Amino acid sequence: MNESPCDLCGSRSARELYTARDRLGNSTADFHISQCLKCGILRTLPPMTERELARFYPADYWGDEQPSLDWIRSSQKEKTRFFDGCHLAGGRILDVGCGAGFFLRALDPQNWNRYGVEISREAALLAARALGDDRVFAGVLKEAQYENSFFDAVSFWSALEHANEPRASLVEAHRILKTGGTLILQVPNAASYQARVFRGHWFALDAPRHRYHFTRKILDQLLRETGFEIYRATFFSKAHNAHALRQSLKSKLRADQPSSFGRAMFLLSLPFLRPVDWLMSAARQGATITLAARAV
Repeated sequence: MNESPCDLCGSRSARELYTARDRLGNSTADFHISQCLKCGILRTLPPMTERELARFYPADYWGDEQPSLDWIRSSQKEKTRFFDGCHLAGGRILDVGCGAGFFLRALDPQNWNRYGVEISREAALLAARALGDDRVFAGVLKEAQYENSFFDAVSFWSALEHANEPRASLVEAHRILKTGGTLILQVPNAASYQARVFRGHWFALDAPRHRYHFTRKILDQLLRETGFEIYRATFFSKAHNAHALRQSLKSKLRADQPSSFGRAMFLLSLPFLRPVDWLMSAARQGATITLAARAV
């Protein structure tokens, strides 16, 4: 039994699958990756308030520099390519968990009226310097209180998994989206081959910062229940998948083979990581889910 109910289904019953450590070294505590016995979602326990979680985010987690626009566009190319593939004409867009606003800055301001929400006040300040003070809200989405049907698009790039209330976040996104508007969502794939092989050593767990861990099946149901219809999805990510595989393998070998033998095994495996990951992603087992859904 868990004192904090599951945000997806309200159940307080869960079973622990394995433990994970904070890869950033803010704590030596074990965090429990547990599965809700009702809906099947994986959660990081124990529950934490936003204030408690804040100490696990270093100051530079969202980026603390003001790079050139060319660098920003290059770093955001995978996101903007997926976004462009949704054939959206323009309008108002909100990026939830916008960090320093790099994705928004990579969009054409002639086509998009750009807004952001960011829980880190330091990161929100960086975004506001580029986008305007009235365009970035420092806090969580439900506190921003945007008007009904205000946006043409809302994006959660690697953000929903950080939320203590992911269902509530999607309900709010649906409220502020126009009918037919697009939700862009990117999360780690908790049903991927990486998650199954590496378990507590999987880089994309990012405990305790990632509170919920999603599969495509659970996302399909959650989005239907909150008023969305998926129309585009991919399990490929050049930016995330191979990097997560490399870091997960390094962590696993360091734990199992803490010697020069483990390092040798890691170096020998490097040429095979990208091809293996490409094949597994093609088989819909990739470590990242990116999808577009229409508000209905």
